[in-house]
Amino acid sequence: MIQGKDAKPYKDDRGFTDREINWLWNFNQLYMQYMQVYNSDFSTKRKIIFEIFDNPTTGYNHYQTAITNKNSFLINENDLKWAKDPQNEQLLIFTINMLLKFNNLTLSNLFYTNNYEYFVDLVDRLILTKEMKNSQIIEIKNTWSSLKTSKSHTNWIDIKEIDQINWAWDYLKKSYKLASIPNLPINEKQRYNHIVSSIDLMGFISSPDAKELFLIKMKKTWSQKKFRDSGKIKKPHHLPLTKERHEQLKKLSELFNKPIPDVLDFIIEKIYNECTTDTDGKSKNF
Repeated sequence: MIQGKDAKPYKDDRGFTDREINWLWNFNQLYMQYMQVYNSDFSTKRKIIFEIFDNPTTGYNHYQTAITNKNSFLINENDLKWAKDPQNEQLLIFTINMLLKFNNLTLSNLFYTNNYEYFVDLVDRLILTKEMKNSQIIEIKNTWSSLKTSKSHTNWIDIKEIDQINWAWDYLKKSYKLASIPNLPINEKQRYNHIVSSIDLMGFISSPDAKELFLIKMKKTWSQKKFRDSGKIKKPHHLPLTKERHEQLKKLSELFNKPIPDVLDFIIEKIYNECTTDTDGKSKNF
């Protein structure tokens, strides 16, 4: 059996794939009648559907109707294979969220192996003709092309910097800006793609201008965090000073137009350098 990307979906002896069986099950709302059947139990679904087809009185009509509906509503998987490419992961996340919004749906809590599997099932569950489904997907792709964030605006987010990726994820989550997705990312690359796709989505949910302002604030917040973490941030120290020295510092502050801590910093650095280096700028030996 061919494995990997060139493998073809398994078809039973009547020519139905698991996907087609699942689609027939959902399209005909058989889950309402057979609520005890587990969502991924394809063998039981297949058995029930074939029993309906084999009914001597109504089976033929059910079969013909099923084939007609399948040809009208089930989109060809070749039209969805772009979503399988890891290079299109950001577009896939964007498309899932846009399909949910276009069709007024919420993310289901069902378990899916990966985002592509969820995407195909989401498309299959839409009660739209395959032409309408293809039309929505094309529209979403065009929207993404016009809204996707320029790399120059996100190149400060380093996919190799794990701490930053985790920070960006938490920042978007706390801001309620993370895109919906059935499976949490399992590595930094997936998390990075989710982050960038969430930013892309902001351009549609809010506006490109609002997204730009959010990115500016996000980048500034990260810079402040890096500065704090670097240990360079000034910490308050309480130094006992006479009233006279304090008044002198206040006058120097006004003279240099700088806060008192900056004046102290300047004086200490100046005196320190004068005391510890010679006229050539070399350190003195003590």
